[in-house]
Amino acid sequence: MKTLIMSYSFTGNNEAFARRFAEELNAEHISIREIKNRTIGTIIADFVFRRTPKTEPDPQLMSSYDLIIFMAPVWMGQPAFPLKLYLKQLNKHQQKYAFVSICGYANSGLPKALMHIAGYEASAVIEQYIADLLPSNSKPTPQSISNYKLTEQDVEKMVKQATSILKDKNLI
Repeated sequence: MKTLIMSYSFTGNNEAFARRFAEELNAEHISIREIKNRTIGTIIADFVFRRTPKTEPDPQLMSSYDLIIFMAPVWMGQPAFPLKLYLKQLNKHQQKYAFVSICGYANSGLPKALMHIAGYEASAVIEQYIADLLPSNSKPTPQSISNYKLTEQDVEKMVKQATSILKDKNLI
């Protein structure tokens, strides 16, 4: 099975996870880049106005893969907005896809949001929470979550967990 990992990262955490995950799965990894720099203000504006930011590379490149694994943060219960164009492209080819994220907290509406954008259900949705990595004696805050940088041990643990879930679902 030919697998592609498409990743977007605002803080670098999802990118570190995606690079290591691609190595583990022997998959091609492509980073999604925005044409303009992103700020918290543009994230909020994209959410309010339902905008899709301009990105590279061309989403047509996904058509030759059997499985596409998207890796990105979750913002306000939605996959990071730079992924929207790529998720919409899935509807043309009906490829299997999974969504894997390192995010702050649980997002119960994420599978529904993915289905709404892509037009069909993801084969797997895996969320791994930064709040679970913070010291147990501290209460997670938006600031502590957004400032957290994954360690190599964090990445290895997350790769093992995500690999196990995808194997259980017979995707890899």
